[in-house]
Amino acid sequence: MKNNVIILGSTGSIGVNTLEVLSIHKELFEVFALAANSSVDSLLEQCKKFKPKYAHINKEEDAKFLTTSLKKFKIKTEILFGKDTLNKLVSLEEVDTVVCAISGSAGLESSLNAVQSGKKILLANKESLVMCGSLFMDLAEEYNSIILPVDSEHNALHQCFASNSTKSIEKIILTASGGPFLESNINELKNVTPEQALNHPTWSMGKKISIDSATMMNKGLEIIEAMYLFKLEISQIDTLIHPQSLIHSMVCYKDGSVIMQASKNDMKIPISYCLGWPKRISSGIEPIDLTKQSSLNFFEVSKDKFPCFYLAKQVGAEGESFPTAMNAANEIAVQAFLEEKIKFTDIFKIIFEVLEKHHKKKLSSVEDVYEVDKKSRENAIKQIKKIN
Repeated sequence: MKNNVIILGSTGSIGVNTLEVLSIHKELFEVFALAANSSVDSLLEQCKKFKPKYAHINKEEDAKFLTTSLKKFKIKTEILFGKDTLNKLVSLEEVDTVVCAISGSAGLESSLNAVQSGKKILLANKESLVMCGSLFMDLAEEYNSIILPVDSEHNALHQCFASNSTKSIEKIILTASGGPFLESNINELKNVTPEQALNHPTWSMGKKISIDSATMMNKGLEIIEAMYLFKLEISQIDTLIHPQSLIHSMVCYKDGSVIMQASKNDMKIPISYCLGWPKRISSGIEPIDLTKQSSLNFFEVSKDKFPCFYLAKQVGAEGESFPTAMNAANEIAVQAFLEEKIKFTDIFKIIFEVLEKHHKKKLSSVEDVYEVDKKSRENAIKQIKKIN
C-alpha cells in the first residue's frame, strides 16, 4: 500500500523539492494533498501534474479560481480553503506523512494538529520547535508521532545518531555557510540592502530564511531546535562556519571520535532520507566526487559581525518563553527590513530591546505560546516605530 503524503507549503522550496523526490518514487508514495498560502498559479500547476485528492489555499476567491480552472482539465481534486479546514485535513485518518514546510510561526498550528494526529512528521518548520520547545516534543511522544528533521543540519545529526546512544555524546557541531556577508567589513553592514542580504552564496531559500542566514539568526534558531529535538543542553551545541557547505553537522563522542555527515548542498537529500526512514531511498542526487572538491575550511562565528547568533544562544540557555519571544521579534524585524523600514543592523537592536522587556514565563499550554508570541510582536512593532 502506498504512503499518503500531505505537503504543507507545497509551492515553497521544500515543497517543490519534496514533489521532485516523490516523482521518482510513485510506487511508494501518493501525493494525497497539497497546501499553499497564496501562490495560486503554482498550486494549479502542481494539481495538474500530481492530481492530489485535496488541495488547500487560504483565500476563498483563490479556491474558486482553482476549482474552476481544474474543471477545464477534468481534474477531480477537491479544493479547500480556511485555517480550520487545513487543520482537519492533516488530521485525516488516510494521511500517513505530513511535510510541515510552511515558513515561520504561520506553520505552528497545522504542525501541532499533525503531531496530535499521530502522523509521521517531516519537520521543515523550525519555528514550531523554537516557539513550543519541549511542549512540542512532549505532544509528539504522547500521540506517538514521529518527528524527522528536514533542516540539513538536524537531518545530518539524525543520521549521525543512527547507531549510537545520545548518552555517549560530548557535543554536536552545526555548520553554517556564513551567508552573503562572511567577507564583508562590519562597518558596511548597516548599509546593506534587502537585495544584497537575499543573495545567499550556497542555498536557494525563501526571503525570511535568507535574511535569517545573513544575520545568522537562522543558526541560532537551529541551536534551539537541536536542543529540544535531541534533548541536549545548550552547552553541548557548537557552531562552525564552513563556507563550502559540504559537511552539514558533526557529532563528537566521549571517546574522541567525530562522526560527520557530508553531501551535496541539495535539500532533496535530507527530504529523501526522511521520506524513506528507516530505510533509504534515492534522492536523485549524485554522490560527492571528493577528487573534485576544494579544501574544506572551518571558522568560529564572529561575535561582532553576527550578534543575533550569540543572542539566540543566550536565549536558548534562558529557555521557557524566551525563545518564543525572540522568534516573534525576529519575524517582525525581518519583515520590516525587507520592506526597507529599518536598516539591516536594526534587526538585532529590535530583538534585543524586546527581550530586555520580556518577563520569563513557563509555557504550560499552546495558548501560553500564542500569548507570548502576540505580546512580543506588539513590542517589536513599537520598537520599529521608535526607530522611524
